[in-house]
Amino acid sequence: MAEETLKMEKKGLFGDKPKQFEPPSLPHADITVLSTRLRVSEERYTDLRRKIQLIEQNMLAHHKKNQTELKTLQNDILEMKRSLRETQDRLVMAIKEIQLTARKEDVDVMRRYVEMWDPIRFVSMEQVEKIVDEKLKSHHEEMHEE
Repeated sequence: MAEETLKMEKKGLFGDKPKQFEPPSLPHADITVLSTRLRVSEERYTDLRRKIQLIEQNMLAHHKKNQTELKTLQNDILEMKRSLRETQDRLVMAIKEIQLTARKEDVDVMRRYVEMWDPIRFVSMEQVEKIVDEKLKSHHEEMHEE
C-alpha cells in the first residue's frame, strides 16, 4: 500500500504527465525568436500608427465639414431672424392701419346720417344757378307781360 501512495503522490489525483526533459536552448534560437517577436511588434506598431493617422485625418475632415455646416446653419438662422423681424414689422403696420379704419358701429352711424340727409336730393351749384336763372327769367317775363 505504501507503494500505491507513493505512486499517487507522483501522479497526483488525475495522473499528471511525467515531466519531459528540455534541452538547453541555443542562444541563436533565442535571438531568432526575439527578432521575430520584435519584427511582429514593430509591424503592429506601424499598423497602429497608420490607423491613428487615418483616424486623425477623418476627424479633421469631419471637423471641417461640421464647421462648414455650422456656419451655414448660423447664416440660415440670421436670415430667418431678419425675415421674422420684417414680418413682425409688417404685422404691426397692418394692425395700426386696421385700428385706423372705421369700426362697424361707426359705419352704421354714418349710414343712418346719410339716409337721414338723403344726399341724392342735394343739388349742385350749377343746378341751383340754372333753377334761379329760370325763375328769374320766368318772373321777368311775367313782369313784362303785365
